[in-house]
Amino acid sequence: MKELENNILMIIAGGIGKNIAATAVVTSIKTAKPKATIIIATAYPFVWENNPNVSLTLDLNSQHKLYVEKIKREKWTIIAHDPYHHEEYLYKKNHIIETWCHLIGIESISLKPQLFFTEKEFENAKKILPKTSKPIFVIQTSGGAPNQRFPISWARDLHIDIAQKVVNEMIKNNYEVIHLRRSDQPSLVGTTWINATPREIMALIKFSDKRLFIDSFPQHTAAALGLQSVVTWVSNDPKTFGYNIHKNLIPPTGRPEEQKNFRHYPNSYLEQFDITGAIEQYPYIEPMEKLFSAEEILKTLLS
Repeated sequence: MKELENNILMIIAGGIGKNIAATAVVTSIKTAKPKATIIIATAYPFVWENNPNVSLTLDLNSQHKLYVEKIKREKWTIIAHDPYHHEEYLYKKNHIIETWCHLIGIESISLKPQLFFTEKEFENAKKILPKTSKPIFVIQTSGGAPNQRFPISWARDLHIDIAQKVVNEMIKNNYEVIHLRRSDQPSLVGTTWINATPREIMALIKFSDKRLFIDSFPQHTAAALGLQSVVTWVSNDPKTFGYNIHKNLIPPTGRPEEQKNFRHYPNSYLEQFDITGAIEQYPYIEPMEKLFSAEEILKTLLS
């Protein structure tokens, strides 16, 4: 095991889901070095609010930097490893949390992320939900950053036609349906859209009865909250990014790299598929709207 200094700066390049997964890495760091002062530098500091393992969070969006003389004067361990660039991840040998810990040189003690909310946060989240006596079904169909090249990603998203069939049946089963999406993403008929911050969305997931997610931050959140969800996977692998608590579904025809419709992708770097869903990379014989069966999703949701 690598000897860590008492002062640790961890720089996280990536999205909300990657930050949530990183909370499990920090738990392992704190276990290896209980007296360490841990500082997180990230573009998503709200993930780390109230985390007892972290002494300070720096917002990379605000150009906050540690005082250079402080770094020079004291001994620090700087953790800026990106597990996405390591062969252990690229060959899909382990979960991303385990790979991250191995890069740091520590033992991975848990694959469960940790999120910490105040009771007031949960109270506020409950208030923004529809006032209903019905059980709540939460669905997410699209992920990724705003203004990405393809608004609908074949590599990550659940096709809107499949999702609508699922929603229609859940409504028939007397569920109130909440659709987690940005305002620029496709909507589903019969659902409620809540204009909320990502942290508020993370908190309101606690009050859901059934959940259908893609590989995005809500599935990481549900794992942290101990809430079993159904998660659909297209190009990413649940063994690398998923959690055993969930019911993970992949297309019945298999992983994209297994498809007979394989092509050569000269523009791919390190990984075969662009998670934003470059259409020239689409490997499946079936169209996107047939990758999953709404009936199979519903059977898994309601079982």
